[in-house]
Amino acid sequence: MGNCLCVHAEQADQHQQDVEPFPGPGRQGGMSKGTKSSNAPVESSEERVEHPLVVLENGNKYTGQWKGGQRDGHGVQEWPDGARFEGQWRNGLAEGYGKFIHADGDVYEGQWKDDKANGQGVYHHADGSRYVGEWKNDQKEGQAVEEWADNSRFEGQYCAGKKHGKGTFSWPEGSSYEGEFQNNEIHGHGSYFWNDGRVYCGQWANNRMSGTGTFTWRDGRRYVGNYLNDKKDGHGVFTWPDGREYVGDWKDGKQHGIGVFKTAKGDFRRGEWKDGTRIRWISEAYREDGKQPGSPREEQKPSNNAIPTPAVPAVPAVPA
Repeated sequence: MGNCLCVHAEQADQHQQDVEPFPGPGRQGGMSKGTKSSNAPVESSEERVEHPLVVLENGNKYTGQWKGGQRDGHGVQEWPDGARFEGQWRNGLAEGYGKFIHADGDVYEGQWKDDKANGQGVYHHADGSRYVGEWKNDQKEGQAVEEWADNSRFEGQYCAGKKHGKGTFSWPEGSSYEGEFQNNEIHGHGSYFWNDGRVYCGQWANNRMSGTGTFTWRDGRRYVGNYLNDKKDGHGVFTWPDGREYVGDWKDGKQHGIGVFKTAKGDFRRGEWKDGTRIRWISEAYREDGKQPGSPREEQKPSNNAIPTPAVPAVPAVPA
């Protein structure tokens, strides 16, 4: 079926959504590890109290509620680089509902626990991409919908920050895939629909058709059999709309080995193929219904009985 070289997801850097809902290690003293030491500037109180602007020792600014010398309740914290968090705090950590605006324009809004995105949340990227769904310890986890600026869209399951489980991915040019993912790659059982009407339903491995599957063309052609790295390989059956059929061995996308060719009139003949070309007939023509076989000329269509299958469009990369 030609060269269907499915691009690995990690090569699609233009789609990468690196998610860091809160400041990284360079911003100590708020919504990152080691924040508790920054709570000292306010007098300890067992009651939740409101304080005006407090400048922390690392230059961060906090305005809001405190309890027991720690940020607790509703508050706003700002970083020197322009990053800003507004939301709920507990024991000096972001906990509950909150909105964090990154210095680069990215925004996370949703649930927090222990200074990390946990629960339902929405991450907006400055380039227009968006993730809406579940989080666990700062990573995408569970059911979600992710959309990219080029109108690519994924709806399905995530695990440890990657597409993992069942989902549906659609590309802007009209192609789509519905099935299983593993570590951001198409892997397992699934169906891929090209925008020209071709459909493959079967097994995948690392973004490639590998295993058993069925490939159909809009004009009625059909292949049922084994694939390896996007190419027919092993045993398979290729059928034409007019009734012709090849049943036999394949290698590297071509007829290779022993097979049986059936003409449109129902005549069968066993032969041997190499690299897509018939090199000899092993049997005379015969029919399963007991009727007299047709003329040898009928058996020669198409030339050498090679499979004239057009190249399969490459499967677009799945954004990480």
